[in-house]
Amino acid sequence: MLALLAGGGTLARDVAAAAEGAVLVCAPEGTEPEGLKVELRYRFERLVPFLRELRARGVTRAVLAGVVHRPKLEMTALDLRTAALIPRMLKGMRSGDDATLRAAIALLEEYGIAVLGIGDVAPGLLAAEGRLATRAPTATERADAARACAILEALGPVDVAQACVVAQQMCLAVEGLYGTDAMLDFVALNRPARHPRKGGVLVKRAKRGQDLRVDLPTIGPATVERAVAAGLTGICVQAGASVLLDRDELCRRADAAGLAIWAEG
Repeated sequence: MLALLAGGGTLARDVAAAAEGAVLVCAPEGTEPEGLKVELRYRFERLVPFLRELRARGVTRAVLAGVVHRPKLEMTALDLRTAALIPRMLKGMRSGDDATLRAAIALLEEYGIAVLGIGDVAPGLLAAEGRLATRAPTATERADAARACAILEALGPVDVAQACVVAQQMCLAVEGLYGTDAMLDFVALNRPARHPRKGGVLVKRAKRGQDLRVDLPTIGPATVERAVAAGLTGICVQAGASVLLDRDELCRRADAAGLAIWAEG
């Protein structure tokens, strides 16, 4: 059986719809995946009992999909076996998102549960190389995208960012802990007066060396709306390693705004 470890948003719903065979939908307490009925709730303070329950239900594979925020652990709720994992969990959380997720994958695998990527379960959700919206990117937009890719490549070893905004070769923002939406809102509020109010590209790519089974860069209709509000004219994602939420609506909004969206390797 496949366990879908679901977070917030619609991605888990789309993965569940594409999965073959029985799927056990699981989610942390307080998280409500859109359009899905959660069958098994869990708390991070009781991970070991949760993993044992998965095995008892015949789960041998798992896929992670959706937004899950870093938990605030309640130490009084810990069971003894999970408490023994706390130093290991905290080490990962202090090192960055990728390190945190690698620790989660390792723990699942220790309990005999193979972790699959979204591409393994729902390959149709990933961006294929080439133009995704109607308008092709201009030479200036491609140059800005190349500059953003170089910035993200340089940041890869420190496990910081999957997204960057560049306009006329100037870096306007790099994604931090608060995510892409917050970064785009920042750009919308803070584009300097000396810089053109319109133009620039959002680039989203997996970090160098990232485990592509989890936390793939993702864009959806809301990303388009925020990019337009920030004065951007293009979005470039990584082909084969980026998730497109509600692809038809994403492209419809991009076309309505004249936004170029494309995927590169």
